[in-house]
Amino acid sequence: MAAFDDSADPELGAACNRLAAWVESLPEDALIDRESQLGEQDLALILRHLYATRHGGPGSPALETPEPRPASRPSVPVTAKS
Repeated sequence: MAAFDDSADPELGAACNRLAAWVESLPEDALIDRESQLGEQDLALILRHLYATRHGGPGSPALETPEPRPASRPSVPVTAKS
């Protein structure tokens, strides 16, 4: 699992490292919460994504190129009723 080193938020980095260590100790496919069906793989996926986001990996907002807005985009939300 990733070693979080978040100098901008050391408390978050430390908490993520503790969670990563706990997740690593779980058996593969372990179910953590029966009601929500949260499992070991869910937590591992969340941690990998968080790590990538913080360190510029795939899925990182810093690496994503925003899609250009079309010139004819309405100025009101799409959900507005006429």
